[in-house]
Amino acid sequence: MEDYVILVLGIVLLGVSIPITAILTSYFGKQSNLKLEVLKQEIELEKIRKESYVIESEKLRLEIEQMRQKLSVSHQPQLKIEEKLK
Repeated sequence: MEDYVILVLGIVLLGVSIPITAILTSYFGKQSNLKLEVLKQEIELEKIRKESYVIESEKLRLEIEQMRQKLSVSHQPQLKIEEKLK
């Protein structure tokens, strides 16, 4: 009689453990997919940040170049005057 009780309990535990295992597997799979999605978004964000940095750097470079040109143009007449004085 005790053997039947143990057998029935074993079958019940096995029957209960299968859905629990399926639930846990599904949960961990969803967690992994969410982590993967977060990583993809972080990579995309870093790409956008890098692109923004490159654009900003290029903009600053152009501004510096324009300022240099303005300065060189504004100093040229003065240089010509100094050359004439020599």
